[in-house]
Amino acid sequence: MPVLKGEVIGGYVNVTRNVKFSGAVLAGRLSPSPWSTVYYVDGISGQTTNDGLSPGKAFSTIQAALTLGGRGTVIYVRPQTYKIGTGFNRYVEDLTLALGGAGGSAVVATNSDISLIGVTQSLNPEYGVRLKATTIGLQSDAPSLHVENIGWYAEDATYAVYIRCNGATYTQRGADGTTFYNCVIKGSGIYVKDGGDGLSIDKCVFHTKYDGTSGGIGAIKYVCSNYPGARFRVMDSRFYGGNVTEAPATCYITVLPPMVQMTIAHNIFGTIPADGHMINLAGSDNTGTVADNFFANANLTLETHLHIGGCVQVGNWDTAGILV
Repeated sequence: MPVLKGEVIGGYVNVTRNVKFSGAVLAGRLSPSPWSTVYYVDGISGQTTNDGLSPGKAFSTIQAALTLGGRGTVIYVRPQTYKIGTGFNRYVEDLTLALGGAGGSAVVATNSDISLIGVTQSLNPEYGVRLKATTIGLQSDAPSLHVENIGWYAEDATYAVYIRCNGATYTQRGADGTTFYNCVIKGSGIYVKDGGDGLSIDKCVFHTKYDGTSGGIGAIKYVCSNYPGARFRVMDSRFYGGNVTEAPATCYITVLPPMVQMTIAHNIFGTIPADGHMINLAGSDNTGTVADNFFANANLTLETHLHIGGCVQVGNWDTAGILV
């Protein structure tokens, strides 16, 4: 039988000849570049003493990989053990990603441009790679973080995700170029502090806590009152209430100005929150587009349901069939 030969790059054999596969081959959405270090996390059989550089030597925790991760690192995470009737077990971790090295680590100079990817793609809150947040599920100060196929169970946490920027010293740039793709958050949502440029949330699902509360932040709360924000994008995502109380206590998306050139488009919003707001972008310093969204049970002729500030509204639908 022929043996594939080639240079090993990032734990993979770089094949220079034609290869034909007779069976199904699972390929990841993101292929590591030749400059990437690839780490593997396996909560089933991984060990803290492993080097994390191959599936057989995987880390047991995600934080171990984040701590070592340098610029361009790709981290693949395996789901925990599946349990019939309850879904997958969860990683119980509060993750930290600092700009100068996670947890103050001196191992690397920067933790920017890291990709954290679950190897399953389920948008059900009980399936795939799931993390249980204790206080803050992920606190990130580093730019260009890419998170894909990851879910947070944050019923008892302050935030599922806490992203920090600092416009004065640039020691915190968490919102700059960061992306969340195909992720699920149940409980407290995403809180972004002090501006930033280019945060993108695509194809994600948000559920508030079982009783509808969300720690006062709704699904997403973006605060730019100290430093300006730009080019915030939420697209193709879904927003729902809780298991017991369907209507969330706080509006789904709040942006405190100044935020410019934002885009909120092609999303589905569930039951009207208890405070009456679906989206609150109040303030003329908030500019951008709110387009082609569907608002269940809302009346878009009422300004109380949708505060768009200085943004342009086009092509939005409500349950009554009103198109604005």
